[in-house]
Amino acid sequence: MIDLAVVTSCWGDYGKYLGAWADSIIAQDVKPARTVIVDAGVTSKASILDAQKRLEDNGIPCLVRVKRFTSVGAARNAAVSAARAEWIIHLDADDELLPWAIADVEKVAEGYDVVSLGAMRNGEAQCFPGITAEKILAREHGMFSCGAFRKAFWCKRKWHTHNAWVDSTFWVGLAHIGARFTGIDRVGFVYNQHADSVSHRLTPTERKAAMRQWVNACNLWTLT
Repeated sequence: MIDLAVVTSCWGDYGKYLGAWADSIIAQDVKPARTVIVDAGVTSKASILDAQKRLEDNGIPCLVRVKRFTSVGAARNAAVSAARAEWIIHLDADDELLPWAIADVEKVAEGYDVVSLGAMRNGEAQCFPGITAEKILAREHGMFSCGAFRKAFWCKRKWHTHNAWVDSTFWVGLAHIGARFTGIDRVGFVYNQHADSVSHRLTPTERKAAMRQWVNACNLWTLT
Protein backbone atom coordinates (compact mmCIF):
# COMPACT_ATOMS: atom_id res chain seq x y z
CA MET A 1 0.00 0.00 0.00
CA ILE A 2 1.21 3.48 -0.84
CA ASP A 3 2.87 5.40 2.01
CA LEU A 4 1.06 8.71 1.56
CA ALA A 5 0.09 11.58 3.84
CA VAL A 6 -2.59 14.16 3.20
CA VAL A 7 -1.65 17.50 4.74
CA THR A 8 -3.00 21.02 4.92
CA SER A 9 -2.14 24.41 6.31
CA CYS A 10 -4.76 26.98 7.20
CA TRP A 11 -5.31 30.31 8.92
CA GLY A 12 -8.06 32.84 9.53
CA ASP A 13 -11.56 31.42 9.20
CA TYR A 14 -10.50 28.57 6.91
CA GLY A 15 -11.04 26.22 9.82
CA LYS A 16 -14.73 26.21 8.94
CA TYR A 17 -13.94 24.02 5.92
CA LEU A 18 -11.96 21.35 7.79
CA GLY A 19 -14.96 19.15 8.56
CA ALA A 20 -15.64 18.50 4.87
CA TRP A 21 -11.87 18.25 4.26
CA ALA A 22 -11.59 15.48 6.86
CA ASP A 23 -14.72 13.68 5.67
CA SER A 24 -13.33 13.50 2.13
CA ILE A 25 -10.20 11.80 3.47
CA ILE A 26 -12.21 9.38 5.58
CA ALA A 27 -14.17 8.41 2.45
CA GLN A 28 -11.05 7.35 0.52
CA ASP A 29 -11.05 3.86 -1.00
CA VAL A 30 -7.35 3.71 -0.09
CA LYS A 31 -6.75 5.43 3.23
CA PRO A 32 -3.71 7.66 3.76
CA ALA A 33 -1.08 6.50 6.23
CA ARG A 34 -1.47 9.76 8.16
CA THR A 35 -2.66 13.35 7.99
CA VAL A 36 -1.24 16.68 9.15
CA ILE A 37 -2.97 19.97 9.89
CA VAL A 38 -0.83 23.07 10.38
CA ASP A 39 -2.61 25.76 12.36
CA ALA A 40 -1.07 28.99 11.10
CA GLY A 41 -3.54 31.20 12.91
CA VAL A 42 -6.97 29.60 12.60
CA THR A 43 -9.62 31.61 14.44
CA SER A 44 -11.66 28.55 15.46
CA LYS A 45 -9.45 26.05 17.27
CA ALA A 46 -12.49 23.82 17.81
CA SER A 47 -12.69 23.19 14.04
CA ILE A 48 -9.18 21.71 14.06
CA LEU A 49 -9.88 19.52 17.06
CA ASP A 50 -13.12 18.33 15.46
CA ALA A 51 -11.36 17.40 12.21
CA GLN A 52 -8.61 15.61 14.12
CA LYS A 53 -11.16 13.63 16.12
CA ARG A 54 -13.12 12.64 13.01
CA LEU A 55 -10.00 11.33 11.34
CA GLU A 56 -8.66 9.46 14.36
CA ASP A 57 -12.07 7.96 15.15
CA ASN A 58 -11.86 6.43 11.68
CA GLY A 59 -8.37 5.03 12.20
CA ILE A 60 -6.43 7.75 10.38
CA PRO A 61 -3.68 9.38 12.49
CA CYS A 62 -3.83 13.18 12.50
CA LEU A 63 -0.96 15.34 13.70
CA VAL A 64 -1.66 19.00 14.50
CA ARG A 65 1.17 21.52 14.45
CA VAL A 66 0.98 25.21 15.34
CA LYS A 67 3.11 27.66 13.33
CA ARG A 68 2.91 31.43 13.23
CA PHE A 69 1.89 32.57 9.76
CA THR A 70 4.70 34.22 7.82
CA SER A 71 3.86 33.19 4.26
CA VAL A 72 1.77 30.71 2.28
CA GLY A 73 4.89 28.79 1.28
CA ALA A 74 6.21 28.58 4.84
CA ALA A 75 2.88 27.22 6.11
CA ARG A 76 2.79 24.56 3.40
CA ASN A 77 6.41 23.63 4.01
CA ALA A 78 5.66 23.17 7.71
CA ALA A 79 2.85 20.74 6.88
CA VAL A 80 5.05 18.63 4.59
CA SER A 81 7.96 18.74 7.02
CA ALA A 82 5.78 17.23 9.76
CA ALA A 83 4.53 14.38 7.55
CA ARG A 84 6.48 11.15 7.73
CA ALA A 85 5.56 9.61 4.40
CA GLU A 86 7.06 8.88 1.00
CA TRP A 87 4.23 10.62 -0.84
CA ILE A 88 2.40 13.85 0.00
CA ILE A 89 -0.84 15.46 -1.10
CA HIS A 90 -1.32 19.03 0.11
CA LEU A 91 -5.10 19.40 0.03
CA ASP A 92 -6.20 22.97 0.71
CA ALA A 93 -8.50 23.21 3.71
CA ASP A 94 -11.42 24.32 1.54
CA ASP A 95 -11.03 21.53 -1.06
CA GLU A 96 -12.17 17.90 -0.95
CA LEU A 97 -10.76 14.67 -2.34
CA LEU A 98 -13.04 12.34 -4.27
CA PRO A 99 -13.12 8.75 -2.93
CA TRP A 100 -10.82 7.25 -5.57
CA ALA A 101 -8.10 9.95 -5.50
CA ILE A 102 -5.44 8.12 -3.47
CA ALA A 103 -6.22 4.81 -5.20
CA ASP A 104 -5.56 6.48 -8.56
CA VAL A 105 -2.22 7.82 -7.31
CA GLU A 106 -1.25 4.39 -6.01
CA LYS A 107 -1.84 2.82 -9.43
CA VAL A 108 0.78 5.01 -11.15
CA ALA A 109 3.14 5.91 -8.30
CA GLU A 110 5.85 3.36 -9.03
CA GLY A 111 7.03 5.01 -12.23
CA TYR A 112 6.63 8.68 -11.34
CA ASP A 113 7.46 11.39 -8.82
CA VAL A 114 4.54 13.78 -9.34
CA VAL A 115 0.93 12.90 -10.11
CA SER A 116 -1.53 15.50 -11.37
CA LEU A 117 -5.02 15.05 -9.95
CA GLY A 118 -7.88 16.28 -12.10
CA ALA A 119 -10.18 18.89 -10.59
CA MET A 120 -13.87 19.64 -10.63
CA ARG A 121 -13.71 23.43 -10.90
CA ASN A 122 -16.71 25.67 -11.40
CA GLY A 123 -18.71 22.61 -12.40
CA GLU A 124 -16.22 21.63 -15.10
CA ALA A 125 -13.84 18.66 -15.09
CA GLN A 126 -10.22 19.61 -15.80
CA CYS A 127 -7.67 16.80 -16.12
CA PHE A 128 -4.13 16.59 -17.51
CA PRO A 129 -3.37 12.90 -18.26
CA GLY A 130 -0.59 13.73 -20.73
CA ILE A 131 1.37 16.14 -18.55
CA THR A 132 5.16 15.85 -18.45
CA ALA A 133 8.02 17.81 -16.94
CA GLU A 134 8.86 19.10 -20.40
CA LYS A 135 5.36 20.49 -20.83
CA ILE A 136 5.47 22.12 -17.40
CA LEU A 137 8.71 23.90 -18.32
CA ALA A 138 7.19 24.89 -21.67
CA ARG A 139 4.56 26.81 -19.70
CA GLU A 140 1.71 24.37 -20.25
CA HIS A 141 -0.82 24.25 -17.43
CA GLY A 142 -0.91 20.73 -16.03
CA MET A 143 -1.14 20.84 -12.23
CA PHE A 144 -3.45 22.22 -9.58
CA SER A 145 -2.38 22.88 -5.99
CA CYS A 146 -3.69 19.44 -5.03
CA GLY A 147 -1.21 17.08 -6.65
CA ALA A 148 0.71 14.11 -5.24
CA PHE A 149 4.50 14.24 -5.02
CA ARG A 150 7.38 12.36 -3.50
CA LYS A 151 8.62 14.08 -0.36
CA ALA A 152 12.21 13.45 -1.45
CA PHE A 153 11.74 15.99 -4.25
CA TRP A 154 10.20 18.54 -1.90
CA CYS A 155 13.30 18.18 0.29
CA LYS A 156 15.36 19.42 -2.66
CA ARG A 157 13.02 22.22 -3.74
CA LYS A 158 10.37 23.46 -1.33
CA TRP A 159 7.64 26.04 -1.80
CA HIS A 160 9.19 29.47 -2.09
CA THR A 161 8.33 32.11 0.52
CA HIS A 162 8.73 35.35 -1.43
CA ASN A 163 5.00 35.93 -1.99
CA ALA A 164 1.65 34.11 -2.06
CA TRP A 165 1.95 32.93 -5.67
CA VAL A 166 3.41 29.54 -4.90
CA ASP A 167 1.43 26.79 -6.65
CA SER A 168 2.45 26.95 -10.31
CA THR A 169 6.06 27.72 -9.44
CA PHE A 170 6.28 24.77 -7.03
CA TRP A 171 5.64 22.30 -9.85
CA VAL A 172 8.04 24.20 -12.12
CA GLY A 173 10.71 23.83 -9.46
CA LEU A 174 10.23 20.07 -9.29
CA ALA A 175 10.33 19.80 -13.09
CA HIS A 176 13.67 21.64 -13.15
CA ILE A 177 15.27 19.04 -10.86
CA GLY A 178 14.14 16.03 -12.87
CA ALA A 179 10.84 14.92 -11.32
CA ARG A 180 8.84 12.56 -13.55
CA PHE A 181 5.27 13.81 -14.07
CA THR A 182 2.08 12.03 -15.03
CA GLY A 183 -1.60 12.81 -14.76
CA ILE A 184 -4.83 11.01 -13.94
CA ASP A 185 -7.51 11.02 -16.63
CA ARG A 186 -10.41 11.62 -14.25
CA VAL A 187 -11.29 14.14 -11.59
CA GLY A 188 -9.69 13.45 -8.20
CA PHE A 189 -10.75 16.43 -6.11
CA VAL A 190 -13.21 19.29 -5.88
CA TYR A 191 -11.56 22.69 -6.27
CA ASN A 192 -13.83 24.96 -4.26
CA GLN A 193 -13.75 28.69 -4.91
CA HIS A 194 -15.44 31.39 -2.87
CA ALA A 195 -15.21 35.08 -2.09
CA ASP A 196 -12.28 34.74 0.33
CA SER A 197 -10.16 32.52 -1.94
CA VAL A 198 -6.64 33.90 -2.37
CA SER A 199 -7.01 33.87 -6.17
CA HIS A 200 -10.11 36.07 -5.95
CA ARG A 201 -8.33 38.70 -3.88
CA LEU A 202 -5.46 39.31 -6.31
CA THR A 203 -5.38 42.74 -7.91
CA PRO A 204 -4.74 43.07 -11.68
CA THR A 205 -1.20 44.22 -10.88
CA GLU A 206 -0.60 41.17 -8.66
CA ARG A 207 -1.96 38.85 -11.35
CA LYS A 208 0.51 40.27 -13.88
CA ALA A 209 3.37 39.90 -11.39
CA ALA A 210 2.37 36.30 -10.63
CA MET A 211 2.28 35.48 -14.34
CA ARG A 212 5.70 37.09 -14.88
CA GLN A 213 7.14 35.14 -11.93
CA TRP A 214 5.82 31.86 -13.38
CA VAL A 215 7.17 32.54 -16.87
CA ASN A 216 10.58 33.55 -15.51
CA ALA A 217 10.70 30.41 -13.32
CA CYS A 218 10.02 28.21 -16.33
CA ASN A 219 12.95 29.80 -18.13
CA LEU A 220 15.38 29.90 -15.20
CA TRP A 221 14.88 28.92 -11.56
CA THR A 222 15.88 31.75 -9.21
CA LEU A 223 13.28 31.54 -6.44
CA THR A 224 15.47 29.66 -3.94
